[in-house]
Amino acid sequence: MRIGFFRKGVSATDAPFALWGVFLVFCWFPSSVYPTPVGGCAADAATERVRVGHVYDGDTVKLTDGRRLRFIGINTPEIGHNGQPDQVLALQARAALQEILHTHNQILFLQYGEESQDHYGRLLAHAYLEDGTDVAVRLLEQGLATTLVVPPNTRVQECYQHHEDEAREAARGLWALPDYQPVDSRALHPDSRGFRIVRGRVTDIRQSRYSIWLDLDGPVTLHVNRKDLVNFQNGFPDSTLHRTVVARGWITANKNRLQIKVRHPAALQAEANAIPGK
Repeated sequence: MRIGFFRKGVSATDAPFALWGVFLVFCWFPSSVYPTPVGGCAADAATERVRVGHVYDGDTVKLTDGRRLRFIGINTPEIGHNGQPDQVLALQARAALQEILHTHNQILFLQYGEESQDHYGRLLAHAYLEDGTDVAVRLLEQGLATTLVVPPNTRVQECYQHHEDEAREAARGLWALPDYQPVDSRALHPDSRGFRIVRGRVTDIRQSRYSIWLDLDGPVTLHVNRKDLVNFQNGFPDSTLHRTVVARGWITANKNRLQIKVRHPAALQAEANAIPGK
């Protein structure tokens, strides 16, 4: 009995040649052995196989060839530097990533972003395991990472947000901490710093040649560069005036006010509805 291994039209005599052709395909096109990312957060088939040599924190690693890699779409708490303390759950986020990598032989498959390098010289990519699992999703699901949308690398931000939302609803990891709960803009202390989710009413909109500022009740201002307006629909920012918004990002000091930089609609919601983006 003959087992139907070859396609119709290939004789048993031709079989060795058919197998040789398959062998040549895998030799000449090594990218074909890379996994195709699975699930709703898949970007495209991975294009490079790399090995991790060192884990800095939950979202940044050093490859064995010396390059540094920053995962697209997420942010994890920072490990302390120059005498600064570790942020809460920073060590847990790093340990989670180390465990993920250890169980997969330190191997990652990369899909680079539209912008493939940041101003620190780090590679920017989505990182996948051999089975196609997105590493960022694993960290988001555990509540050890927050979403971070930095244009133009926005392809899977909605999917990442879905996984973050699930972790928030379950109060996992970071989402069980007081500092990660929405805070009224009027209640922020002038010394507040770091990642926060801030809720407040837009009381004034100020504009200059390069920037737009949305002043909220209290000491908080949202800063939008004009070059990032391309990410928002027509009518922004005027559509936010006198509306209550929820902004997320890193609080910094700017003169006598606190400032949060906003680059994408994913970081700014008006009342119950997201500020629409293109």
